[in-house]
This record gives sequence, C-alpha cells and structure tokens, in this order.
Amino acid sequence: MEIWKLSEKVSKISDVIPYYFVSLFLSCISFSVFIIVVSGEPSWLMPVIIYSFYVVIPYLLFAVPLQIIFNKRPRKFNVFYLLIYTVLSFVAVFLFNVVLFRVEPTYLVKTQIYHGFSFAAAAIYWFWDSVFLQKKN
Repeated sequence: MEIWKLSEKVSKISDVIPYYFVSLFLSCISFSVFIIVVSGEPSWLMPVIIYSFYVVIPYLLFAVPLQIIFNKRPRKFNVFYLLIYTVLSFVAVFLFNVVLFRVEPTYLVKTQIYHGFSFAAAAIYWFWDSVFLQKKN
C-alpha cells in the first residue's frame, strides 16, 4: 500500500517537472529582456544569454522552492503569491548584488533600479508560474 502511494506521488511530481523548467526558462529570458530594455543596450542576443545565466541562480534558489509550495494549493494570478514572491525577490536581488557585484548595501537599497528589478523579477516569475503551474488538480 505504501509503495503504491509513493509511486503515485513520484508520478505526479514527474508530470509537473517539465512545467517548472518551462516556467524557469521563460522567466529568465523575460527578465533578461527586461534588463536589456531598461539599460538601453543596443545589441540583445549576447546579453540575453549572459543575463539568463545570472538570473537562473536566484530563481532556482528562491523562487522554485516557493513555487513548489504554492503548487500544493494552486491559485492562478493570486495577489498574495505575488506579494510573497516580491518579498523574496527583494532579498534575492539584494544578496545577488552584494555578493556577486560587491555593491554597498546601504547604497543599493536606496536606488530606484533595485526596487524596479526586485518587483520586475517577482512579477515576471509570478506571471509564468500562474500561466504554467497554478492549475487546479
């Protein structure tokens, strides 16, 4: 009986895993395009690839585990989920900039771009999460 339940859970998880990767991939590409548009870079192909590699780490560490928890009670375009993604996004963008780019923390939190990037990262991930994964079982 226990093995059957475990097998059923593994089957459900394996059915959803591709959607996590699609959501992650589209979020990374979308956020990279957002960064390029905001920064006004003339070329876009190489920066999209480079920024996507940078963006995938915070999304994997912060957003995907939260996404797995949210998928237990799926709700499409839930504002509460966006709020939680936004809070974690502020933390992720802060840590990412301080650790990787060695930006002064007190300077970073005062910048408009920090707030814009944090909210945009959360909104983009929340959007793709709602489109692909927040479905009623």
